[in-house]
Amino acid sequence: MSSHGESWFVVLPDCEAGLAVASHLEEQRKSKAPKRVLHRSGRPLLIGSWGSAFVTTTRHGLQVAVVGSSSADEDGIAQRLAHERDIASVARSLAALRGDFHIVIAAGSRLRVRGTASGMRRVFHADTAGMTVASNRADVVAGLVGAPLDEELLAVRLLDSVPHPLGDVPLWRGVHAVPPGFQLDTGPDGVSRTRWWSPPEPWLGLEEGAALLRRELDSAVRVRTRAATTVSSDLSGGLDSTAVCAVAAAAGAAPIALTMASRDPGDDDVRWAKLAAAGLEHEEHLVLPVDRVPLFYSGLLEVTGPVDEPTPTILDQPRQLAGHDEMSARGSELHLTGVGGDHVLWGHPAYVLQRLATEPFGALRHLRAYRAQNRWSLRDALSVIGDRRPYGQWLAASADRLTAPRAAPHSADVLAWDVPPRMPGWARPDAVAAVRRRMRQAAQSATPLGRTRAQHNELNILHHGTRVTRVLHQVSEQGGLPMASPFFDDHVIEACWSVQPEDRSSPWLYKPLLKAAMRGVVPSEVLKRETKGEASVDAANGLRENRARIAELWHDSRLARLGLVDADRLLATTLRPSSPELRYAGLDSTLACEIWLRTV
Repeated sequence: MSSHGESWFVVLPDCEAGLAVASHLEEQRKSKAPKRVLHRSGRPLLIGSWGSAFVTTTRHGLQVAVVGSSSADEDGIAQRLAHERDIASVARSLAALRGDFHIVIAAGSRLRVRGTASGMRRVFHADTAGMTVASNRADVVAGLVGAPLDEELLAVRLLDSVPHPLGDVPLWRGVHAVPPGFQLDTGPDGVSRTRWWSPPEPWLGLEEGAALLRRELDSAVRVRTRAATTVSSDLSGGLDSTAVCAVAAAAGAAPIALTMASRDPGDDDVRWAKLAAAGLEHEEHLVLPVDRVPLFYSGLLEVTGPVDEPTPTILDQPRQLAGHDEMSARGSELHLTGVGGDHVLWGHPAYVLQRLATEPFGALRHLRAYRAQNRWSLRDALSVIGDRRPYGQWLAASADRLTAPRAAPHSADVLAWDVPPRMPGWARPDAVAAVRRRMRQAAQSATPLGRTRAQHNELNILHHGTRVTRVLHQVSEQGGLPMASPFFDDHVIEACWSVQPEDRSSPWLYKPLLKAAMRGVVPSEVLKRETKGEASVDAANGLRENRARIAELWHDSRLARLGLVDADRLLATTLRPSSPELRYAGLDSTLACEIWLRTV
């Protein structure tokens, strides 16, 4: 098993086989003995390496571990748990905790393991030696049970976007994932995965929702800052990172603020970041000059691992971690980010489909605005709106069109169940056939994540965002400065999604919910911003300047060895000047899979 520089743990049942697994893990890590939480028998319940945790035993003998950033110590949860008699009552008592954490509960021979509803904290499991072991990382489980790589599932990750439910499937045979919002129960009756969370129904107006979001974001940030003497924070100039930095400042954390300059002369992020910093209590504002900001694709040959799934996050470690050495040198123990705001603050445009039946005039007005903004033709928009296929049929039909031309960016497909996925042109025919087969198999039983297209899309976007960000956090921990992304905390998400979608999403307003929530916290001038910086110049320049490095990967491609890609075509495409395929044909997903294979 690989050595991990970040948090990992394994949950073991109370049996002799579990004791043997624990001994095996400790033997592998002689240089750094793992931590332990014990069953009442003295055998290991939890073994691994983690930071903050809350551990207690109730008066009726239940062991409880809350692993991660939580409000457990401040909430006096030990007293509330003291009299609980069973797993279900303990879980209910823990529901009010704020933060980002795993829950492990043991009651005799029964275990419950739960991550977060968002997917930032995941649970994976497998069977070995007649028992079920669980972990927060898929690669830890795979290494523990000797699970082989599933090459067909790796081919699925070559898609430009992986559709539900295939994105939640681990890449090793025999390793299983607990979907976000579900929990794992093991015991004499076997193994089950049951739902513990569902998205809230939107019932709040803008002002009530803004007040709730302000409280929950404050709690999410305070949970983190209480556990660190010095914190740093992204201050990109965008509203999301500015909000997190401002909330941390208001909580008395006085963060070190980090801004990265841009090579794009039209990008005004730095101006907005300086304007925000002038109105916030902070320790220092560090603006990283452009010559210190790596281009995209700059560190492909230096990527370190391991991470437990291939996402584009791993491609740009030097850029993702730019400025972190300076933050660590200034004493930062935790780096706050605004990641997640783009995923949870919006109402998905597909909400207009539900409003057509109840508020047709308002829905049509919004629909016309979305059409104008995205240049949808009336024919395309009506075609998607009129498509009443259930999700499984849509997924099966998408499998038939994996090599069809891609839709234009910002197409009307945003109103469908998902944007139809495409395989890159350099994928081998056998790889395309394998992906098509997996999608058709999944379609036979696939159900949407939510009861409407809008809710399904919001959850799908959330899960994609947490998969990518979860890996970013793994990379950051390996680099020595852990990250936290409070917008992805469950209670923050619930606050956002409790607001009616037409109030949090508008074709004419930019993030109205966050602006309303941050009045009096973020400097008022900053709240007037209606633009968003983007790094297309650095992406284009990075692709051009690192073309030779990318080509070097294809000379000895691990994906080509597995028969998944045509290395010659990839090489020719990479070296072709200004090839549009490089930007719009799934290059990032292919590179992520290639790099991941070299580090796993």
